[in-house]
Amino acid sequence: MALLDLDRAASRSPSAPPSPGDAASGLPSGRTSPASGGSRKGKERAVDDNSEMMDEAEAIGHVVPVPSDVRRGLRELVARSDDRRTRSGGGRERAVSRSAAATDVQSLPVPPDRGYAPRRYYVLTNAGKPVLALNHGNDSDLSEMMGIAQALISILAEDDDRLRSITRGRTRITFTLKAPLYLFAVSDWGEPEHVMRMHLEYINLQILSIVTQSQLQRAFARRSNFDLSRLLEGSEPFLNKLVEQCQDDLSFFTTTLQPLRMPPGLRDTAAAALMPPAKFKDLLYVLLIAGGRIVTLLRPRRHAVHPSDMHLLLNTLATSATLRTVETWLPMCLPKFNPAGFMHAYISFVRDDVGLVFISADRDAFESLCQWRVSVVEQLKKDNALERIEQCIKQHPYTVSVVGSPGLRHFVYKSRGLIQLTSPDWEEPYLPDSVDRKRLVTLYARVQDALYARSGQSVPLKLVYMATAHEAVLGWLTKPFELYVTVSPHLPMSAVVSTANKVAKWVNAEEGRLFLKDAPVF
Repeated sequence: MALLDLDRAASRSPSAPPSPGDAASGLPSGRTSPASGGSRKGKERAVDDNSEMMDEAEAIGHVVPVPSDVRRGLRELVARSDDRRTRSGGGRERAVSRSAAATDVQSLPVPPDRGYAPRRYYVLTNAGKPVLALNHGNDSDLSEMMGIAQALISILAEDDDRLRSITRGRTRITFTLKAPLYLFAVSDWGEPEHVMRMHLEYINLQILSIVTQSQLQRAFARRSNFDLSRLLEGSEPFLNKLVEQCQDDLSFFTTTLQPLRMPPGLRDTAAAALMPPAKFKDLLYVLLIAGGRIVTLLRPRRHAVHPSDMHLLLNTLATSATLRTVETWLPMCLPKFNPAGFMHAYISFVRDDVGLVFISADRDAFESLCQWRVSVVEQLKKDNALERIEQCIKQHPYTVSVVGSPGLRHFVYKSRGLIQLTSPDWEEPYLPDSVDRKRLVTLYARVQDALYARSGQSVPLKLVYMATAHEAVLGWLTKPFELYVTVSPHLPMSAVVSTANKVAKWVNAEEGRLFLKDAPVF
């Protein structure tokens, strides 16, 4: 396990941005700009207008063109934004990789405290027809807003440009174009642009889990003004739950899974009971779920598991109470595995909060999987595994006190090799839906953005320290792990470094309980 030495870490610089298995190095200085993307023809475009502060409603209203010629007015808006950015020097300011001693660790700037209004999410077709509006509130101006968004996107498309975002004061509107769908989101949280793009990507994936990509393409090829909202009737609870989790679920933020914390021997016992017979040729995944988390996951040797697909599955289980009461055969697309077709999930909860999920490509496999489920449950009972797993659900949460480091308030540890995460329970003052939690989640995102150079910084970084008046976060990127520690902003840097090392050491000692390692394949 690596220990953090700022003097040595600061002396190494990366030669290229990190891949999923690479480390980055360097220390940041300077400011980051809220703008994103260039404005050259053929490139994706970000419209940045920070001449004054506005609230969310004003920002949306500002897009409405004054001239009678709507298209000309929108072009003038974009042109004014481009001219302003050109006069101010254009582009983004870059974080500089520093190669000096530990005393050069500097705080990246953070925006002032915000109101953190609920983020709003919208989906429309490329013909401008509304599909979804999440957290929108009043629907009276929804059609007008959708029309404005569609006009902006189409105008830039005529110039061979692709609209990425519009920034006005505190508020950014982020766009993702997934033909035949356009998605956009409104936020005043001050997060990096890629965060909202990730949220929109998850919304798109949730839609594809219900209506496959090939179904979408066929429907809109036949009729360009196809009303997709009819096919999505009844999906609002799943989409709302997904958006709710995106706000502060750190497994979404890091694109990871957080398994149930449990003794590795018990996990192995459960996996052995779930090893499928050879006769199931089309079986894709076999999962045991407890407390909304994965206990174990078995897969064919030739297939990988994408966290996004598992997030969609877990979101479905968490949203529908019906799935917990009856055996279910659920057609479901796993879009990262195959966006063009449906898998079928056999779902059976054997205890109130312990469920089996068998995912198969064979639409006629329900009866045979149902029979196999009986033998799996018998083996789990024989091993006394179900009772012990239920105890693990109660023991899963832990607090930062287990690390034994004064000043530590929270941390996020991502195992980059396993693509899994561990994080303690939220404690005061980071309570649900509090400004404090929203501020910290945003701070984590800004530190991650600097580590990976996602907003135009010159190089990715290995160490990033960012402080507010309320807390400070140190981000540390290495080959085996990615770590974010939250501490008091008054803690000396030497103590911050010591805390980060203690967290890494504790996770290393507990990784057998924290992570799903060496899961069987079949």
